[in-house]
Amino acid sequence: MSNYKLFLVTLPRYATFAVILFLGLAIVFYKGGTMNDPSSIGYSFTLNFFSDLGRYKPENMISLVLFAVALGICGIIFNIYFYYFIKLFPKNNIYHQMAKIGCVAGMLGGICFFAVGLTPTNTIVGPHIFFANWAFRLFLIASVLLSIVLYKDERFNRLYFIGYTLFALLIFIYVLILELAPSPSESNFALMFNVVAQKAIVLVFIFSVFFQTFGNLKIISKHLSQ
Repeated sequence: MSNYKLFLVTLPRYATFAVILFLGLAIVFYKGGTMNDPSSIGYSFTLNFFSDLGRYKPENMISLVLFAVALGICGIIFNIYFYYFIKLFPKNNIYHQMAKIGCVAGMLGGICFFAVGLTPTNTIVGPHIFFANWAFRLFLIASVLLSIVLYKDERFNRLYFIGYTLFALLIFIYVLILELAPSPSESNFALMFNVVAQKAIVLVFIFSVFFQTFGNLKIISKHLSQ
C-alpha cells in the first residue's frame, strides 16, 4: 500500500507545488506580448493566457521550456494518479466501471495537458487548441463520473463528493465559455474575459488535486489497517 500513498497523496502534493513554481518562473522570464498586442511588455494576469508562456520565439525560450516542464508534470502525474485511483474501487460493479471510465478520461486529459506543452500556440495552433479544449472536456467527464462514484462509496466523507461535484460544475461552466464566449481576438474585453476564466479554472484544478489527496489518505490508511 506504500505505492498508493506515494502516487495518490505525496507525489500529487509535490507536483502541485512544482507546477506552481515552474509556471511562476515562466511568468517571471516572459518578455511580453499578448494575443491583441504583441508589443506589450511582460506578463499580464488579465491579458495573457498561460499558453502564451509556451510561445516559440527566440526571446521566449526560457519561458517555453519552463511551461513545457510544468505541463509535462501535469500529464505524467495525472496518468499515474488515475491509474492508482481506480484501484481504490476493487468491487466489480457498475460503480467500479464508472470509476474506470472516469479514470481513463482523466488519464487522457493528462495526455492532452502534456501535449499542450509541446505544441506552441503561435506555431502549432490547431493541435494546441485541440489538446487544450479536450483536456477540459475529458476532465469534465472524469469529474462527473467520479462524483457519482464518491457519492455511492461510503468510505469517502461526503465532503469529497461535494468537492468533486463543485469541480465538475466549474469545469462545465468553463467548457461552455470555451464553446460560447466571444473570441479573445475580438477585443481586449473578450480577451480579458477568457484569460480570467482560464486563470480561475486552473486555480480550481490546483486546489481540487490538493484537496482530494486528504480523502485518498484516509482511504489508504483504512486499507493499511485491514
